[in-house]
Amino acid sequence: MTENPSSGTAYKRKALPAYLVLDTSGSMEPYEALLNKTLLSIYDTLYVSPQVSEFVHLSVLSFSTMPHVVTPMTDIEELESLPSVTCSGLTNFGPMFHLLRGRIESDLLMLRDAGSQVVRPVVFLLTDGIPTDEPDDAWLADYQELRDPAWKPRPQFITYGFGQASEAVLKRISTAAAYLAEDASEEATAAALTGALTSMLNSLVASAKSRRLEIPQAVKGYRSVPLDDVEF
Repeated sequence: MTENPSSGTAYKRKALPAYLVLDTSGSMEPYEALLNKTLLSIYDTLYVSPQVSEFVHLSVLSFSTMPHVVTPMTDIEELESLPSVTCSGLTNFGPMFHLLRGRIESDLLMLRDAGSQVVRPVVFLLTDGIPTDEPDDAWLADYQELRDPAWKPRPQFITYGFGQASEAVLKRISTAAAYLAEDASEEATAAALTGALTSMLNSLVASAKSRRLEIPQAVKGYRSVPLDDVEF
């Protein structure tokens, strides 16, 4: 906490918990090296931008058949190395949403114990496919628990879909914004992946300046998906 020199009282620094959730199913395997290279670039940017990392607290999760925590929500200076992600398996959304709720609960407690004033978490979800959970729509129960209106830390969702991603699924998940790549071909997926991660980083940098979540207004190579109900 920082002391206000005029009053002698302490006030809390605001903190934005941000989660980058990456689809690392088998269909993403051709882009594994690019994904890891871009992730390293994101962390490099945050490392050399203390004004951003002071406000934005980033955690990276991946999901395929099962979800994994790639990097926990910790001070970026404490990361000795950035783990690599590997791509294989199915595209199960339900276990990822279940893990995400647990991570948010523990991360917000950690930030508050450190004296931060925590704002609503945001999730940036990148996927190139449709849910493979069985039966169909089984993932909705975990998503609805994560977005329970009675749960105050329920996160905002900004989604990016490319490849074979479903516009209908993006609309069901997104609460702040959704973007679908204009070209679904394999040749265009690499550029779409880079564009989505660049958009996320730009959003975080802008959010750090305003001390509130800034929604990307346009993403190169994507079209905005109209949402029926935007919560912001």
